[in-house]
Amino acid sequence: MRLVESKLLKIFSAVFALILVFSSTFTAAAASKSSLESQKNKIQQEINSSQKKIEALKAEKSKQTEYLSALQAKIALIQDKLDTLEDQRDALQNEITAIEAKIEKTEAEIKETQRRIEQKKQEFKKVYDTYCQRLRAMYISGNVSTLEMFLETGMDMSSILTRAEMVKQVSSNDKKTLDDLMEKMQEIEAERQALAEKKIDLDEDKAALDKQKKELQNSIDDIASSKRELDAEAAEANALIKSIDSKKSGIMETMEADRKKLAQIENELRNVNNSAQPVGNYVPGTGQLGYPTSYRGISAYYPAYPSGGYHGGVDFPCPTGTPVHAADSGYVTAAGWTNWGYGNYVMINHGNGMTTLYGHNSSVIVKVGQSVSKGEVIAYSGSTGNSTGPHVHFEVRLGPNLTRTNPLNYLA
Repeated sequence: MRLVESKLLKIFSAVFALILVFSSTFTAAAASKSSLESQKNKIQQEINSSQKKIEALKAEKSKQTEYLSALQAKIALIQDKLDTLEDQRDALQNEITAIEAKIEKTEAEIKETQRRIEQKKQEFKKVYDTYCQRLRAMYISGNVSTLEMFLETGMDMSSILTRAEMVKQVSSNDKKTLDDLMEKMQEIEAERQALAEKKIDLDEDKAALDKQKKELQNSIDDIASSKRELDAEAAEANALIKSIDSKKSGIMETMEADRKKLAQIENELRNVNNSAQPVGNYVPGTGQLGYPTSYRGISAYYPAYPSGGYHGGVDFPCPTGTPVHAADSGYVTAAGWTNWGYGNYVMINHGNGMTTLYGHNSSVIVKVGQSVSKGEVIAYSGSTGNSTGPHVHFEVRLGPNLTRTNPLNYLA
């Protein structure tokens, strides 16, 4: 009997030891990330080409304006690269978050699978112990053959039939017990196989997570390096702007190269313009604008400087302290100093979707909410903010988004 139990135990142990290992491939890189990488490489090639042009022009001091234009073109490309890098960083961060969530889910599934395996092992052991007790009982009572049971002397037909039915039931119960054992064994093996596959997935996900974190750090380092390069190029461009201005006695505005800061400025301008309310009633403008200063000469037009850099308005050079006039009637939505490139500025909402902005003033004499009339003095010109000389920077903006447009289309 012990030999029977030993053989059964060996069979069950051998079945339990069979674990099939399946390999799966986790694809971490999305198509969008590949596209961003390609875009970044293309921009870098353009930056390298722009740098070659800069190096060629650097020796020719007489071509300062062309050199400035090349610098500004490179700055714009670096900004494009920064935008791409930041998109790439965000995409990597999203992938890392998704992988971490998947790892957490897999670890929970592994824990639950292990719990089920332990539960099924207990169920198996219970059935197995019952079956072993049954075998022991049969062994102790003597393993009399069915034929011997039927041929016992003195048994009538009724007794024989009764014993035959008992043997049939015992045999049926034994078969059911064995079937239950095999079913439990198969369930445990299936759970173990699932557990092994989950552990493989977990290892692959952890490896992918490490790889993505390294890529993320590389992207962050690249962003920091590109920002340093951008700051250096912008500083050189602004120094050159001031140098050109001092030689030509023109008026220029130094550039702000940080696109995020520029976007923040625009967002704040929209917020103050759309949230400010007039104090009392005001008279909306007609849409036909007067000049903001009596000086009509223009040093820089919309939408670009002669060097090619973007210019959002029109510049009127004039001595510091020259009166600055409201181009039309309306109410003041912003007035005073800002750390932005405008320095001391005024913004007037004229109603009908039109807003005007006056920058680089030496002082401002109106307040937010104040109603103003066309031609009324609102400030005095200066060179505050990003400016190389005294002038009035004048912008016309349309709609709630304050979209810039050419002021000369409205001046009369």
